[in-house]
Amino acid sequence: MRPVVHVSLLLVVSLIGGIAGCYRPVSLAEGEPCERTTQCPEPQRCVLGICSLHDAPPVDAATPPADAMADAAVPPVDAPPPLPCTTAGLSCGGGTAVAFACGTQCWVKCTASVSRDTARTACAGWTGTLGEIDDATEETCVTQHITVSTFWIGAIQDAGAATPGDLWTWNGTTPFTPMTYTSWATGKPDDADGVENGMEQCATIRPGGTWDDNSCAAALPFFCRRPGP
Repeated sequence: MRPVVHVSLLLVVSLIGGIAGCYRPVSLAEGEPCERTTQCPEPQRCVLGICSLHDAPPVDAATPPADAMADAAVPPVDAPPPLPCTTAGLSCGGGTAVAFACGTQCWVKCTASVSRDTARTACAGWTGTLGEIDDATEETCVTQHITVSTFWIGAIQDAGAATPGDLWTWNGTTPFTPMTYTSWATGKPDDADGVENGMEQCATIRPGGTWDDNSCAAALPFFCRRPGP
């Protein structure tokens, strides 16, 4: 029986030695995958699914959307510099063109007599619009350049107006409001007879600075305006 006991003891020792040999925590490399800390050899811990000697890094602030990052990476495009206040580029149809400044705005007077639509096209070719008057100071400045004729300015009445004073805008884009500066002559606009009939939908400025409504097909000189340098 002694040989049997000897063999049993050897077997137990071998098993213990084998188990001890299998558990060598200091020999395991950091970075082994894990599900919980008990799977990692001390002093490592299971951090974000990996055995690690270090704590989890701090959570950074939320990453901005990709389009926001792209926008931030692109420097803003500067607005083009204002054009010089000259008559260059204005088609005045054989009339005389004169440029002048009123405050921060550049104005051009053209003495050729044309329809309102022809005047609008000429102003657009000059990179401007038919004249828009923001306040009394600007009107006084413009009026100094009116001699003996009535000139087109940018006020126009939209279709569908119920009364002669209804639905006026600057060049069809900026509606007149109670705060909009206007300088209509007494009783104007009136569509000639005080009843809206769609006959006088375009505005002009008189030598005294007051405004009138006229047929858009009338042949008159005109004012253009654009931002000054």
